[in-house]
Amino acid sequence: MAICSVTLTTSASAEGIVVQSVNLEQRESTFTLDAAFNIDLSPIIQEALHKGVSLPFVLDFGVVRQRWNIWDQTVVETSLPYRVSYSALTRQYHVKDKVRGRDRSFDSLDQAIRGAGLIADLAVFNAEQLAADVEYEAQVRLRLEVGGLPSALQLEALESDKWEVSSPWYRWVMEK
Repeated sequence: MAICSVTLTTSASAEGIVVQSVNLEQRESTFTLDAAFNIDLSPIIQEALHKGVSLPFVLDFGVVRQRWNIWDQTVVETSLPYRVSYSALTRQYHVKDKVRGRDRSFDSLDQAIRGAGLIADLAVFNAEQLAADVEYEAQVRLRLEVGGLPSALQLEALESDKWEVSSPWYRWVMEK
């Protein structure tokens, strides 16, 4: 039973992250998320990656119950942290997802960034967390987690907009 499938057409001209597609699907009692993001890193971030800095990305997902008379209720809130790194010894890029035990290797930066922007088969919540006959809004974003950078870079990253790499929240009303 497909809950939401959205394909967006975007132009990748500016540095940052853009949502390309989102698919939230119920499989038995679990909702899984597939998403594609276009990631464009600034030259400063690419240089840091090539010098051995591991880039921490975080996928944030949430489900909110909107209420007209009081604040919205957050029903589901989950994050998937993972890292993109470069090994000068093997001349390969790695996308490491320790939470799900996945480690993928790529020969080029473009392949690695495309791989980092693809989220597949991520279990995000159980169907029993949702009440029947209630309208919910799902939301997703991908961001570079500046707080996960080495401490020597964190101050520079916080002061420079070159390190601000995040997609805006993409929101949609879930179908019943």
